[in-house]
Amino acid sequence: PPPLPILPLPNAFQLQWQKSNMALFFHFGTNTFTDSEWGTGHADPTIFNPTKLNTSQWIHVAKEYGFSRVLLTAKHHDGFCLWPSEYTDYSVRSSNWRNGNGDVVADLAAAAKDAGVGLGVYLSPWDRHEECYGDTLRYNQHYLAQMTELLTR
Repeated sequence: PPPLPILPLPNAFQLQWQKSNMALFFHFGTNTFTDSEWGTGHADPTIFNPTKLNTSQWIHVAKEYGFSRVLLTAKHHDGFCLWPSEYTDYSVRSSNWRNGNGDVVADLAAAAKDAGVGLGVYLSPWDRHEECYGDTLRYNQHYLAQMTELLTR
């Protein structure tokens, strides 16, 4: 008989992920409007105003070019959240976009689901806006609260 595996075998979900073709990463946020690679966490959130945002078009293009899943930077290092987070004043809620009622994450999730495209999110562990960053215990509690909020809505 063959030897037993030393390491755990991948589960069905992990195998499915390994077999998927390609993923497309969407990096979108206040930096889109400030023309900078990385934000400092001090950009006025009202600069975020994607009046022509069409996440269904993003998904259409992803599918057209053979991507089976997409990833969205829900929060990058600047700390700006693309969903209306209850845990910060630095999110779409503080923008003028859709009168502070917009939600890029929800829009993209709905578009991906409708098209049968997988969705993942990136939540940066570094937050240049959050004042408690650097206080490990307080920031970890903040980060876990945001992660829970993002993944359970």
